[in-house]
Amino acid sequence: MHVVVVGGGSRAAEWITRYLASGLDVVVDDPHTVGDAVDELWPAADRLGLFPGASRDRLRAATVDDLATAPLVHVVDAPVPDGVTGLLATDHTAVGCSPAHLVPLVEVSGPQAPALTRFYRSIGMAPVPADAPAHERWQLGEGLVQLTDGDPDALLAVMRGLRPSGKGAGAAIAHHEAARFASGGVQRWQPGEVPEAPLALYRTPVEPEWVDYNAHMTESAYLTAAGWASDALFRYIGDDEAYRAAGHSFYTVETHIHYVREVAVHEPIVFHTHILGVDAKRVHLVHSMLHGDDGGLLCTAEQMLVHVDMRAGRSAPILPDVAAALQAIAAAHASLPVPPQVGSVMQLPPPKS
Repeated sequence: MHVVVVGGGSRAAEWITRYLASGLDVVVDDPHTVGDAVDELWPAADRLGLFPGASRDRLRAATVDDLATAPLVHVVDAPVPDGVTGLLATDHTAVGCSPAHLVPLVEVSGPQAPALTRFYRSIGMAPVPADAPAHERWQLGEGLVQLTDGDPDALLAVMRGLRPSGKGAGAAIAHHEAARFASGGVQRWQPGEVPEAPLALYRTPVEPEWVDYNAHMTESAYLTAAGWASDALFRYIGDDEAYRAAGHSFYTVETHIHYVREVAVHEPIVFHTHILGVDAKRVHLVHSMLHGDDGGLLCTAEQMLVHVDMRAGRSAPILPDVAAALQAIAAAHASLPVPPQVGSVMQLPPPKS
């Protein structure tokens, strides 16, 4: 799928970056005129979270047929070209808030508003009608910019900080995460598939809000990152929004973290997940967090999870399809060496005599 962007300048570069980060091909008249601006914006888009297949390299020059075949043509401060047959976003029908590659707001209007709404929701944005209450639009757009002066790290920190509230930008960032995962970030296990050993389902740069006054990743953030690795595992085995909406989920009942090495803001990390054991209701696993560049071990997070019936408020057997996935992973991981941190006991050495 490709999007055509007509126009130039900083606003066009922001939209181009947003579309590229959403896993789309982006077509422009001359990629060289916007390339440097996109390069500058790309790290922040990466930290917001890339959709599957997203790549800076998917920016290309227009061909004769692109306007007619594009599902969306976005015109930024320029005349609308002839030959548009799909959705048309303009400075009047799809109004974002700079920096549009990070801020979720897009105000939609005109006869194509329903289709534009569906499109922008599919790439994790928060489309609202142009006549939506001013405060709602402010919460999703200009309010974020005013609060943070448009600083990318501060914007991301504020939106993620609001996530538990389920309101405004907090709801928008949760939707962005769900849209990324639902678009195939983690492909669900299929019967007969031999799982990777270990699983490598989650990678991320160290987020600014994960860093403390010592200028490295703070201790609680190691568990936060491990939680996202568990979320990727859940989606791989079939524990997704529909599964949880039906009242089923996994809860963590015990965690042991070993801190091995520090890591700084924006450095890449990757998780290897090893299923150590599975029974009717429980999963025993260990996440190994590695440096994304040199592969060095940063920490291990050993966890015991229990499957629950959320409506009954108690543990319950894992449902068959998810149980089959877990059994397949456990079988594939049976020959992996168990990390030495697994099963350790925290205690002081005996006093010297």
